Amino acid sequence: MSYIGLDVGTSGCKAAVISPDGMILFSAGREYPFISPKPGWVELNPAQVWESVLDVLKEIAPHAEDARTIAVSSIGESMVMLDQDENILYNGIVYLDQRCKDTLPEIEAKITPYELHQITGVSVNQMFTLNKFVWFRKHMPGLLEKAEKFFLFGDYITYMLSGIRAIDPGSASRTMFFDARTLEWSEKIGKLFDIPIERFSKITPPGTTLGPLKAELSRKLGLPAHLSVIMGIHDQCAATLGSGSLVPGEVMLGQGSTESINCVVHKTHLNDLIIENQLCFEPYIDKEHYIIITGNLTHGSSINWFIRNFYENEALSYDELYQSCPESAGDVFFLPYLSKVSLMDPKNRALGGFLGIDVTVTRPQMFRALLEGLCYEARVSMEIFHKIGVDIKKLTASGGVSKAALYMQMKSDVIGFPIHILANPQAGIMGLAIISAISCKDYASYADAVRAFTGVAHTYAPECSYEKQYQKYQFISQSIKSLYDKLDEQEDTIHD
Repeated sequence: MSYIGLDVGTSGCKAAVISPDGMILFSAGREYPFISPKPGWVELNPAQVWESVLDVLKEIAPHAEDARTIAVSSIGESMVMLDQDENILYNGIVYLDQRCKDTLPEIEAKITPYELHQITGVSVNQMFTLNKFVWFRKHMPGLLEKAEKFFLFGDYITYMLSGIRAIDPGSASRTMFFDARTLEWSEKIGKLFDIPIERFSKITPPGTTLGPLKAELSRKLGLPAHLSVIMGIHDQCAATLGSGSLVPGEVMLGQGSTESINCVVHKTHLNDLIIENQLCFEPYIDKEHYIIITGNLTHGSSINWFIRNFYENEALSYDELYQSCPESAGDVFFLPYLSKVSLMDPKNRALGGFLGIDVTVTRPQMFRALLEGLCYEARVSMEIFHKIGVDIKKLTASGGVSKAALYMQMKSDVIGFPIHILANPQAGIMGLAIISAISCKDYASYADAVRAFTGVAHTYAPECSYEKQYQKYQFISQSIKSLYDKLDEQEDTIHD
């Protein structure tokens, strides 16, 4: 017997068949491109995403003859709208999109940022679904009225698989009109912004059996007719669970295109300090626990950007690139702000750049500075956890970049805390398997399933201190942010 985990991300989807003892028996993936109709606009085509999902499911089908369940994890925020004939009305606007920044004052005029954060668990930020709703109403009048059904990508894919409309609390919390404490859609915010909440999916706990896979899909894809679709979870919750982070104080470092640093807390820790520090929190696997989310939206993207622009015509492997790094970047610093959309500091308008460049600086030194800059930003997140009173118990890293030994050792040194590396870096898929195992009653508790499904391949312990350089980085970072604030003020004055 086995389970199927299906992860639908921003740049691609992957599916895997997992055994009840946590072994990945077979996996497949597909990539899909962003669509950018205008500068600063970033979209995904839902139809293209769905076709990619069908492709990966068809590929894994021969290895899933005894699969009992399929569960979906996905990105949040991006909305899928269907008309009464089930036609897609518009592409999904991705969290990296910058068109919604002008919606923030309109939102704050109707509800204070404090009250909004207190209800929803998220700070006022242009990435969330509410901003997209406001933008559509202002710039594409009439489109929202044509929508019979509203989804995020996770419940859209679940609906396409089963015909059942259901969304987990963690994903729903990314809309900015979900009450993260009562675990229901917020009637208050819905009325303030005229959001037809009744057209969104029903809030459903993770692990709930929704129904069988559609018969026509079973025949088309070659998947078992008895396959049950169960309620999945937001991708950040899935990765946190699949990293083995289960109790308060355990932290998952998601080392992918985005660095998501997710800390498990008990609901009693949801205090004003979280709101004052503009930290997002979202429901986890039960009503008692939440995850606090910080991180960097352009983490792995920064690495890819550097390789694409500085090593475009050189066939260097990632290992060779890491090995070429000097032992230190010296006084060369990199600010990894490659997007004006920020997870940790929504009002940060600064963009990235290198500082300390002279005629002796080499590409490997610059690459080392880039990696150090990413590590410094991770430490900023960890210090925020300490600031709000969280006692950090364990750090576990997952995702593709966690395979880079030099980088993970550097991160442990900068943060000053041991980092465990998972034996299986696909933590999101493993999290879905754990939810399936609990749903099928193959394990008595999440703690039992986590012990069986998560293993540590290596641990990096701190070997040196970056304290002096980190203090310099903080001073530079704050100075650059202040500079951009002044530049914005000057630009406003010129426009006036």
